Amino acid sequence: MWLHLGHASCALRARALDDASAHLTRAAAALAGLAGHDDARVELALVQAYAASQRGEPVLAALDAVEATLAPAALAPADAACFRARVVDQRAYQLNRAGDHAAALALFESLPTSDVHPFASYRRDAGLAFGCLRAGRPDEALRLALRACEHAGDGGYTRLRAMGLLLVARIQGQPDGDLARARAHAIARRLDDHELLARVERQARRGSERE
Repeated sequence: MWLHLGHASCALRARALDDASAHLTRAAAALAGLAGHDDARVELALVQAYAASQRGEPVLAALDAVEATLAPAALAPADAACFRARVVDQRAYQLNRAGDHAAALALFESLPTSDVHPFASYRRDAGLAFGCLRAGRPDEALRLALRACEHAGDGGYTRLRAMGLLLVARIQGQPDGDLARARAHAIARRLDDHELLARVERQARRGSERE
């Protein structure tokens, strides 16, 4: 079950959507024969929702299913906080794509302010930073983005730290953000993460076009 979920996540990162769907089907079949495993049920529902989003399908019903699975789940506080942050992140992504940045920001503001787990704290503060940037509050956005980078470092999430640095660079603009972007680029190269490298290069290209 967990191996299929892992393979599905890797396939989604590589944009191999058919492979991801096949692994998700196998994960669901493996899980169907097991009692309990609430964490796996929530994880499966989250990845299924993300896969639907990547296929361009409506995802609100899928996210509702995630919440329905998460609500009664027996989870450790840290696991529950991380899952909740991921649900909010996916919902906010859909709202931001639709241009409803205020509603997306309100979702991140609804998350607990306590730092239960570095991953959950990163998702919260990175989301708040983006929302504040969209709301025309760059100073607050920068403070939150830097704090998100600290959470990523505390949790050992190197890729998330690079994503946080890209957010810092976006807030600072050029040339002030060039250093943060260069650090994100160096991380992406060390990880040999082609998707992350593409994000760095895309942001740099957009910045040059605005000059």
